[in-house]
Amino acid sequence: MRLCAVCAALAVFAAIAVAPAQAYEERPMRLPSAGAGASAASAEPATWLIAAEPGTRGADAIRRRFGATKLRVGDVYKVARPRARAFAAALRRVGGLRYAEPNAPLRRASAFDAAPNGYSRGYIVAPGLVPPTPGRVAIAVVDDLVDVSHPDLAANARQLNPGPVLGPHGTMVASAAAGAFNGSGAVGIFPSALVLSVGLPLEISCADAADGVIAATRARAKIINLSFGSASHCASLLATVQVAYAAGSLVVAAAGNEFAAGNPVIYPAAYPHVLSVAALDRNLAPSGFSSENTAVDVAAPGVGIPLAIPAAFDGEDGAIDGVTLANGTSFAAPIVSGAAAWLATARPALSNGQISDVLRRSARDVATQGYDPASGFGLIQMAGALAQPTPEPDVLEPNDGISFIDGSVFAKPDPYIWKGSGRRSLNGTADRVEDPIDVYRIRLPARSRARVRLRARFGNPDLYIYRSNAKSVFDSSKILARSRRATRRTDSVKITNRGRSARRFYVVIRVGNDPRGTLNAAYRLELQRIRLRR
Repeated sequence: MRLCAVCAALAVFAAIAVAPAQAYEERPMRLPSAGAGASAASAEPATWLIAAEPGTRGADAIRRRFGATKLRVGDVYKVARPRARAFAAALRRVGGLRYAEPNAPLRRASAFDAAPNGYSRGYIVAPGLVPPTPGRVAIAVVDDLVDVSHPDLAANARQLNPGPVLGPHGTMVASAAAGAFNGSGAVGIFPSALVLSVGLPLEISCADAADGVIAATRARAKIINLSFGSASHCASLLATVQVAYAAGSLVVAAAGNEFAAGNPVIYPAAYPHVLSVAALDRNLAPSGFSSENTAVDVAAPGVGIPLAIPAAFDGEDGAIDGVTLANGTSFAAPIVSGAAAWLATARPALSNGQISDVLRRSARDVATQGYDPASGFGLIQMAGALAQPTPEPDVLEPNDGISFIDGSVFAKPDPYIWKGSGRRSLNGTADRVEDPIDVYRIRLPARSRARVRLRARFGNPDLYIYRSNAKSVFDSSKILARSRRATRRTDSVKITNRGRSARRFYVVIRVGNDPRGTLNAAYRLELQRIRLRR
């Protein structure tokens, strides 16, 4: 019951008017338009991403035939737009087409209308609070290559894919997180923390971003900063951030600067297990540009931030001094990344999920009382995070969709949590902001019956059972049974296998509507074999 008390203290928020952000698809099927005219080609990306089912026989030969290149994540291929439909059809003929989507562009989340006065670090780090000596905890900046010759970053940054510095953005982002205490220039939240620079092209695509995240994951970066985004969902990028999370990395992303442009939901910030960061102004109010939605986790200063800038791009503010001021969630995000790296260094026993929870729970409320979609849980606070009690771990993550546990994204399926023998129970949590869905695999023996119970320890979790052939939790036609009782009530369903062989089912838990506006839930899942009636 201790966890329930913590949840009750943290999670009773005002009802949120903004629509939930987690509207992603596990298996999108969007192919180029059939027309080959100039208008069709100009309206769509030049390349497409086609994913094959794991283990598809002949997939590599098909790839070669259509001139496709393989991404670093799973069986995902990039192919030229004119060949995409035929490539997908070839995979479909052998039963191997998993999804298809455009290789959508992503934009850096910065706004270069510099403000007159710098500030920011003092709102996060209390006077006299001394950071630990940087160690092996690395912040990966997946962006423009960082200028490793800049005085603010020369001692602690290195390029994973060395090359020319094509733009200033990566250097600016890195300095917000880890700029050195060297008597001049920009000082990061965690000065001189190790920065691993993963260079991206000037024009970023979904495939570029996905490969960059995997490169950062393979380099064992504890924190991965993504200061870019798009209103277009990209299943390939969703998969890579879940792979990163499973490997122990915490992905921090800019919430986006699109509030005044219709306020679309921005990805990858809106994906599960990504710490989404909004921007505040000097008065600690939500900036006029920062995107608002229920994926926003925390906030940090994002207006008039002092940042390092490469010499080749310096001087637009009238001074050649290696420093500039800039706005954007692009720079709020690395402030949080720096804080996360400091926390991981000072408290190495924390998992990536616990680091995220600690930063959220210790944040200072700055906008509407309680959680709100403009600032999330509020302004991160370094001293509060260091003193925050350790949260209970959320086991078996990431399991926010069937593709994450059935072997489609990862090398092999998750083990069955129950195989129909006796009783099994486990505790879990779900959260509309960060962890909206939990999926578990179970197996029921031939000619047997089971009862599945979901006891709400806090909030309103709902229970669904999906058939064995389900590929996505968003395919309602595959729902076998459901129970959606009111807050703090027990949901219960019975499932039967009258066949001659064991059958697989998916147990899916979602956070249901709560009249108090509660966004998270804690539960106990119980599975029990019962007598089969003839």
